[in-house]
This record gives sequence, structure tokens and C-alpha cells, in this order.
Amino acid sequence: MPSINVTNNFLADITWLDSSVCSFKINNSIDVWKVSSDLNPMPVDSFKSILTGDEIGRANRFYLQKDRNRFITSRAALRTILGKYLNLAPEAVEFESGLNKKPFIKNGNQNNLQYNLSHSGDAILLAVADSPIGADVEFINNDFGYSEVLTDNFSSAEVNYITETDSIHRFFKLWTRKEAVTKATAQGLDCDLRLLPGLEGTSVVAGGIIASNEDWVINSFNLNMQYIASVASNPLIDQISFFNLATVNFARSL
Repeated sequence: MPSINVTNNFLADITWLDSSVCSFKINNSIDVWKVSSDLNPMPVDSFKSILTGDEIGRANRFYLQKDRNRFITSRAALRTILGKYLNLAPEAVEFESGLNKKPFIKNGNQNNLQYNLSHSGDAILLAVADSPIGADVEFINNDFGYSEVLTDNFSSAEVNYITETDSIHRFFKLWTRKEAVTKATAQGLDCDLRLLPGLEGTSVVAGGIIASNEDWVINSFNLNMQYIASVASNPLIDQISFFNLATVNFARSL
């Protein structure tokens, strides 16, 4: 397999646009959506009306109410947003599992719409494109014992970078990059993460390490002071836009 290029960028200044200005049209572009799952006092039960019985069953398997709420919200937001792109009612959007159980849209998808969903803490992140896409968001947990997992998941250069300064933020930035590209390729985390480049700039990766013959660009950004995320995509993407779906407006639209 040929070697490929992976380019990592950090987007320091992004603007989160209101959902009302989204055209819901994808043409060699990416739309990134953030949704808060902090639903108090949001009517979570109203979201259930657009979920399938299987999705409700999956929600009920969560032990904590906050985890059930987050799952229900993420599925309802996913259906609502994708339905806008597909011109389908949220409950009409059908999903199916593909390679390594990566889900894809089964119906009404003439434009090859692709997506990836991630959540952590109270944050939900959805990336939508018309080419393979991967997204990961992480809560910047200052109490996380990151030092215990460094040598198993990061190269020596990455370990030096993380431990130099601002360690917890740097750890999660690089972690989201590795997660995003493995999700984009449906590779999963069953590879040697030390070989997946996480540092800024372009790196050449030997063939066979990433489950892809294509080059990748990974854009990282902060949702706020508590969350960081990365989106992995085709390097020829023309534009990436960022939208905020307020839970109040979301609930009222159902």
C-alpha cells in the first residue's frame, strides 16, 4: 500500500453560527454541529417520539438518567439535522451498519451524505459531509490520569509535546485527532495509535497503518473552555462551517 499524508491543523478562531442560517446543502464541504445535552428543564420525553424502538431500548440500558438523556438527545438531534439535509422527517431517516459497524444513511441519500457523531459529557458533536468523515469530542478532564496511557498511544515526539506544557489540553487535542481519523476510515482503535500522527503539520504515514489509501486533513478546535474536538476529512474540502443547535430551539422544532 502507498504511503499517505496526514495534516493536522488547529483552528483557533472559529465562529459558531445559528442553525437558522444553515442551507442544509453539502457540496464538497463540511458542516459541523454542536448540541448541548444539558436538558434541564428540557422535555426529553418529547424527543422519544422520533426514535425507533431499538433506540429507546438502547437508551434504557444506560444506568444513569443523565446518560439516557444524552443518548436520547443525540439520536433525536442526529435525526432532526440529517432529515433537513435529506428532506425527510426525522423519524423517517433509516440507518444501517457498515464496515466495523460504522453507521451510514440507508434511505433517501442520493447525494451520498455522510456523517459522524461523537459525544462526551454534556457535548454532542456531529460532522456532515459528502465524503468520508470522522469526528471526536472530548471533555478536558483535569483529573484524568493521562500519563498512564502516554507510552502505549503516543510517539516519543508526541509524549514530549504533551508533557512540555499545557499537558491535559494537549493530550486531549492529540487524542481526538487519532480518534477522528480512525472513525473516518472505520478502522477503530484496534491499531497502533503511536503510528497515527497527532502533531501539527503534515506527516507521511507508511502504507497499511491507516485503513485508507487517501490523504487526510484533521482540523481541531475548542467547543469552549471545557471541550476540544477534531474532524478528519478529505484534504480537498472547500469549506468547513460550524453551527450551534440550541436545545431550546431544537425541542420546539419537534
